[in-house]
Amino acid sequence: MIDYTTGDFTEGGKRYDVIYDAVFLFPRSRFKKLLKRDGRLVRSHDRLGSLQIEDLEYLGEQIEAGKLKTFIDKTYAMEEIVEAHRYVDQGHKRGNVAITVSAV
Repeated sequence: MIDYTTGDFTEGGKRYDVIYDAVFLFPRSRFKKLLKRDGRLVRSHDRLGSLQIEDLEYLGEQIEAGKLKTFIDKTYAMEEIVEAHRYVDQGHKRGNVAITVSAV
């Protein structure tokens, strides 16, 4: 996980296999030099507002292989979505905030 608020994360020369951009504050070009040759940039949403299924499959494979670890800060039920947004908007979250969706 990279905390972009602690400095310029694009400096330092470190390169990554996968960058998952959940914040969407920077253009794709800013991440390009951070990726290894076969690296992938996965964004929580693209300019069309949708995540590509191939990206989800790729992330799933990386997680299953133990190459990508996630950190869930808090989990909310769908009925608590307003509270979840309030928590994120406070700017104090340390990881991802997950929403539990159950099929009926």
